Amino acid sequence: MGHAVTGTMSDSGSLLTDKRGVVFLEFLVSFVPMWTFFLSVLQLAFIAHANLMVKHSADSAARAAVVVLPDDPNEYGGEPEMSLDRNPVTAYGLGVALGQIGSAVRGRASEAGLLRAFSQKALANVGRSRLNTIRLAAHTPLMPLAPVNVGRDSHPSIGKAIGSERKLLSALYYQPFALAVTFPGLRGVVATGPEITVRVTYAYQCTVPLARTILCQSFADLDAKEELGEAFLPLAQSLVGGRFRGLQHDTTLLIQDAPYEYHARGS
Repeated sequence: MGHAVTGTMSDSGSLLTDKRGVVFLEFLVSFVPMWTFFLSVLQLAFIAHANLMVKHSADSAARAAVVVLPDDPNEYGGEPEMSLDRNPVTAYGLGVALGQIGSAVRGRASEAGLLRAFSQKALANVGRSRLNTIRLAAHTPLMPLAPVNVGRDSHPSIGKAIGSERKLLSALYYQPFALAVTFPGLRGVVATGPEITVRVTYAYQCTVPLARTILCQSFADLDAKEELGEAFLPLAQSLVGGRFRGLQHDTTLLIQDAPYEYHARGS
């Protein structure tokens, strides 16, 4: 009996003094915060890259606005000059346009294919207007930012964060609810001043594991939720999950109007 107790005490003492596995334990303790830091830096790098592209998108939209707003009303279905009113969008027209764009970018998209996809003929199906033309100028530079898996992504990865050519196709159903073009300071739907300010607001989807939980928010919690309500298809916002970062930029330029009036067609 005495030997059994002595053996047990001896085993307990050896366990307390046993230092095997200490290095592995120290590695685990230090690896987790370092790996979290690395993922966070990587996600911040992607966000910084996206922020520059949103700035470029705002510049592109503003350059389009200053020439589109005073352009010939005959090119926009008779819509008055300087108007930013919305043309109605029909389900049929939207389906036809998305079908044309989708077929053009399927597989390996070429520059010529993208130009055909976003031609004025395709845009006419969704309602050609000055606002939609300015929106197109903002949408095109941001197509590479569209996530591979939109919304609920149960298996985020660094590879998905980097993306692939599939982004061109996923942008067609992601950007209509994730990108908004608004005009701060504009009263009503007609621009009256000598300059125009265009604001581009974009919900960038974070896809880096772990870091997206720390650095990004749900769509409903975004600070730019009010501006995103002006997106092309805001109803889809309530159906999307995932984590996002709201990015926003303003660009102000002088309107490039001409000192003459356009004549009606046939006159």
